[in-house]
Amino acid sequence: MNWSTSVYTTLSSDTEPSIVITFDSAKYIFNAGENTTRAIFNSKRGWRRVKGLFLTRLGTQRSSGVPGLLMSVADSSPRVMEIVGPRGLLHFLASMRFYVFRNTLGLKVTEIPDFKTEPLIEASPVFSDDNITVFSIPVVPTPHHRGGVPAFEALSNLSKNVFKRKRESSPELSSKRPFLGQTVPVTDGPPTPSTSSPLLDRFSVDPEFDPTTLEGDEADAWRQLIIEHMFTRVEPPSRPQLSPKRSNKKGKCERNAGDTETETPEAYHPSQASLTSLPQVPHWVEGAAKCQEKLARRGPKGATPAGSLKPSPTFTPPVRDGSTAYIVVGPRVRGKFDVKRADELGLHRGLRARVARGEAVTFTVDDGTGAKVQRTVKPEDCIGEHETTRVVIILDVPTPDHIESLVSAFATPAYSPFRVKEPAHRKDYAVHVIYHLLGSNVLEDERYRTFMSGFSDDTQHLISSPDHNPDPLTFTSAGLSQLRLNQLDSEMFPLPHYRATPRKELSLVTQLPPQSSYMQPNSYVDIRPPRRIQVDPILEERDKFHPAMAAKMLPELSSATKKKFTEARNIINNRLDDGVPDAGDELVVVPLGTNSAISSRYRNVSGHLVRIPDWGNLLLDAGEGTWGQMARYFGTDPAQHSNVWQALRELKCIFISHAHADHHTGLAKILAMRKQLDPPPLDRLYVISSLPIHLYLRELADLEDLGLSNSTDTANGVIPILSDVLNSRGKYQTAETGWRCLDHSRRAAQMLCEALGLRRLNTVDVLHRTKAFGLIATHQDGWRLVYSGDTMPSESLTQAGEGATLLIHEATMADGQEEMARTKAHSTISQAIDVAKRMRAQNVLLTHFSSRYPTIPHYFASSPKSDGTEHQPTIALAMDHACIRVGNLWKMAAYFPAIEQSFRDINDEVDEEEGLVMRASLTR
Repeated sequence: MNWSTSVYTTLSSDTEPSIVITFDSAKYIFNAGENTTRAIFNSKRGWRRVKGLFLTRLGTQRSSGVPGLLMSVADSSPRVMEIVGPRGLLHFLASMRFYVFRNTLGLKVTEIPDFKTEPLIEASPVFSDDNITVFSIPVVPTPHHRGGVPAFEALSNLSKNVFKRKRESSPELSSKRPFLGQTVPVTDGPPTPSTSSPLLDRFSVDPEFDPTTLEGDEADAWRQLIIEHMFTRVEPPSRPQLSPKRSNKKGKCERNAGDTETETPEAYHPSQASLTSLPQVPHWVEGAAKCQEKLARRGPKGATPAGSLKPSPTFTPPVRDGSTAYIVVGPRVRGKFDVKRADELGLHRGLRARVARGEAVTFTVDDGTGAKVQRTVKPEDCIGEHETTRVVIILDVPTPDHIESLVSAFATPAYSPFRVKEPAHRKDYAVHVIYHLLGSNVLEDERYRTFMSGFSDDTQHLISSPDHNPDPLTFTSAGLSQLRLNQLDSEMFPLPHYRATPRKELSLVTQLPPQSSYMQPNSYVDIRPPRRIQVDPILEERDKFHPAMAAKMLPELSSATKKKFTEARNIINNRLDDGVPDAGDELVVVPLGTNSAISSRYRNVSGHLVRIPDWGNLLLDAGEGTWGQMARYFGTDPAQHSNVWQALRELKCIFISHAHADHHTGLAKILAMRKQLDPPPLDRLYVISSLPIHLYLRELADLEDLGLSNSTDTANGVIPILSDVLNSRGKYQTAETGWRCLDHSRRAAQMLCEALGLRRLNTVDVLHRTKAFGLIATHQDGWRLVYSGDTMPSESLTQAGEGATLLIHEATMADGQEEMARTKAHSTISQAIDVAKRMRAQNVLLTHFSSRYPTIPHYFASSPKSDGTEHQPTIALAMDHACIRVGNLWKMAAYFPAIEQSFRDINDEVDEEEGLVMRASLTR
């Protein structure tokens, strides 16, 4: 049984380390930070065999890519998948209930037990199947003891106060935890009462049910119920069996009474699902009936659990800032069966399989004289010595304060067999590779280097450290495209920031084990048969960006592209500049994501940064990977003033248009990075969104400090504003108190207007398949910015945005796909342009293009000339990492034929599995 490990993503400006263990039959992913899914797309590796996901932490560093990964896994092929992580995993998954549902995926959830203070004699696995057995080790911050007190004793003393928490048992539910270290049952239908407590059952029909009243086991039972609702694997109906027999390869017929073939989930007939249990398409959407029929084909998901749209029970982590290490033990491979020896022992074929399985068998043989005697044959009599079991270890050590805990654990009887220096002393295990996910200053700590040296010199150590890793570009296809377009206009298409060398060379760190190197993306290690680290040559060959930059050679352009570039530059040079700027000309838009639904090789999901000179920055939506896009655009070098940290300091407002994942799952990462600013930011950051997004953020904040504030009095916190309060209909009412009350959002909105120099800021209802808003910002300098979010053509937006300086409007579908656009409540390119004309917008920037168009959608920039009776705005298509000054937006329009030709030169085939996920996303 051969297997290997791979580094899918490493530590960089836009990714976190993600390690994958691969067998022929399954894959197991360890950690899923932001952009994990997009990186898999970029490398053309898929999800079909993904069986398990293991998280070392639940914060934005290690797990902010989980929602996208789960949806992609579900869309690639139906399955049941296991997810393992520290305490709080149920809370983390349940927080996604506002925007994630997949009935092609069943989840088995295992929360790792709380830390035990006594030394472990024997470890219990947190996961086990035919391929691997996984053990977990809690890694917690402890003081650095300098003498006299054994490390584990010191940890135990600390844990008496830190790790234990008071739990009150419910009179109607056993105080014994049923979920720790166990799997949440996966159902093939709606959740059943057996998965919840009697108290939950009683409240499930109560419309006033408040989940925040639940504690302990009851709170976890409610979370489990929510997760089962979100990820309920519904088996598709069976096909009628045409024949009870089938032919085998030899032409003989064999009966397969138990064999059935199943159809894909798309084969559901609407009559098999309750339409009332499915997401309802708004009645005003033309073609709503057809759209509802498509939803019905997915199958029913059961009644929504009570309290789903209310705040969840508060979760308090057993310990702050802890992490989890994993020891992955591979399969035990027995030695080869010695057929010749078996013949000599008289072991006939009927018994050999039992001996091969490890059994001792007794049988009658002739002793050579004609007498019959009993003979017992044991496995070791005819089976060679079994191979030493290979082991992979993943260590997550955030700070030097976590070292003591880790060292102590490997000193216990449970884990000391894995840390053996001399190969001759190994009894059962051989640690082949260790992945070290280290925070700053951990590798410089002598204690950690001593710990590393305690393993065999044959062990390979792959190190992820912010100080000792380079920062290569992750999405090299997009980088190569930007490098080509940089030759067209270096100001409008700046090169992405990256670093080819580490800040500190790993070779300068003393006392490291001999087989130490930094983690490289696309590297892999064969565990069986055992080999040293290698870099995938196919994936290395696909990288055309870094070799071009290293050689300081621009990529060669075709003659057709050179011609188009020349023609475009001539148009720009021949246009006369009247020298009189209009209001709003100095606004700069940086598209950070222009794709819809899922990210692609060239485009990230939704996000647009608007830079308002002398006032600050406004971010319109924040899909997964938005932070990485910002980091690549601005750079992370602290020596550069205009770096991403400065852009983050100047960020005054984030507007989230609606609760679809591709518009908001990057928000928490941005807030987490803002919290790291040192010194802290001077200004407040206002987040405008609907209530579900704010609730989602607050539930994540139970696991990681995101800087959220409950009042407007804070000097530099994150201030929530409810989108409804800013709505132009002006009818929003609420009886809530605190940050959810009406007056709080109104006060915050007034403060935001003052911070950005706005006369007025409004949200507008737009037409989409969920509650969605557009945004209209009117500045005191005389310009007006309108953002559509996701919508089909909306009259309310058209009227409210009258005379816009810039309209940023979605254009998901190409012309000719109007029916599909209506079904999905999106707009075509021509429809978006028509909105701009009727709005009398001066400029329109089209964005949010369907994944059907891997590069850019086809669009004829040569629109008919106006006869004077119809307003003609300047039209441009947004591109990731372009720098678009509103006064120069006409240049982007002039460049379009050249950009289109440049993409024709790039011949990238879409991977089959990428296509499956892409097509699945397009049906939603």
